[in-house]
Amino acid sequence: MTLYAVNYALTSLALRTTSPFLLLLLRFALSVLVLLVVCALLRTPVPRGRLLAAAAGAGLLSQAGQFVGTYWALGHGVGAGFTALVIAMNPVVTALLSRWILRRRASRRALLSTVLGAAAVIVACLPAVLADPRIGPTILAVGGSLLAVSLGALWQGRSLRRVHPAMFTLIGVVVSTPVAGALALTEPARPPAGLASWSLLGGIVAIGLGGTVLYSALVRGVGADAASILFSVIPAATAVAALIVLGEPLSVAGVAGLVLGAAASALRLGDDRPLAARSDRSGNGDDARARVNSIPALGEPG
Repeated sequence: MTLYAVNYALTSLALRTTSPFLLLLLRFALSVLVLLVVCALLRTPVPRGRLLAAAAGAGLLSQAGQFVGTYWALGHGVGAGFTALVIAMNPVVTALLSRWILRRRASRRALLSTVLGAAAVIVACLPAVLADPRIGPTILAVGGSLLAVSLGALWQGRSLRRVHPAMFTLIGVVVSTPVAGALALTEPARPPAGLASWSLLGGIVAIGLGGTVLYSALVRGVGADAASILFSVIPAATAVAALIVLGEPLSVAGVAGLVLGAAASALRLGDDRPLAARSDRSGNGDDARARVNSIPALGEPG
């Protein structure tokens, strides 16, 4: 999630000279080129049929759904701190959606980690949000991004674990590129100017690919619920990145948020192994796995 945080700061810097949706279009287009090479080198199989359709739907939510709202908000004067605050509520939204859509019950440890994650977000960013009243309709835009990334991760974690994270990300940016292209036509074009701007774009693409592919791999490995708690680190890590990139001072609240977010992440990511071990020791591990596998996946018939 440190990669996500760094990219919020870099994107804010790039949007000083480049229009939001054009920047997003260039990011997606360059990401497609890089991922085509990566998937070719890895010989990653392309999903087919319903699996491909599901990957396209979840990828559209995870890429266009997530970044359209955040880029629009950042491009219209909303600070990286506020954007990070909203997006970092992903663990809470994912937990609620998981309970509502997948009928999953959370353990006490998972609930505690969610509370710690929410506390990390509030502690890290609430002072900055209270000091910046310019939120307006951007709350809805960033809130839509939050909902999209949560739904995309749940869909991927439940139905798409057979799809390689690099291929899932490639499919997502391929289907999202036309969306960014259409939106870029609605605003005055301000392309990157000069070597420094293009170098900054290259950094955004590289770091963004690292962050999204690694997050997809984590969702594939441990599920959307456990992976989402890492978003709790984003606000405080964004404050650190803003200090380095934009020269903004690091607050005590940012440091406290980073500590709380790290604690929430460690607590949640360590939750699944003990549960699996208890199931195996009780002799019910196979039955539990059978019950999980019997639940219809998102996007598949029941």
